[in-house]
Amino acid sequence: MQDTELGKALAELGEIQKEIQNQRDREADEFWDSLTLEQKHNAFYSVVKRIYEGEIRDEGSYRYVLYDVFGFGPEAYGLGMDCGYMTLHNRIMTAEDEQTLRDIYYKKVGAKIIGQIEL
Repeated sequence: MQDTELGKALAELGEIQKEIQNQRDREADEFWDSLTLEQKHNAFYSVVKRIYEGEIRDEGSYRYVLYDVFGFGPEAYGLGMDCGYMTLHNRIMTAEDEQTLRDIYYKKVGAKIIGQIEL
């Protein structure tokens, strides 16, 4: 296969992938819109509780939260990427990560830490 043919095939594949993701978005939004307000509250509570458990309490990996906390299988890996969960997971820092960033900043600006800083 020539480079131009490969490029064309990859572009077509990308378009198919984008349409599949758009369809999933539409279906998920239709599902959400079909719920009552109480059902939306319960779904929101349940999902956020599990994210908090896996991300904050357990400081688990992306796979840990998907597989062990939510009880999903490998099929959910791409789903979590498509809906933005992996990006969210990667933005969450541990208390240790936050302290490391503070230490770097304080060193950069020449600040001295006296006693324990609690946020």
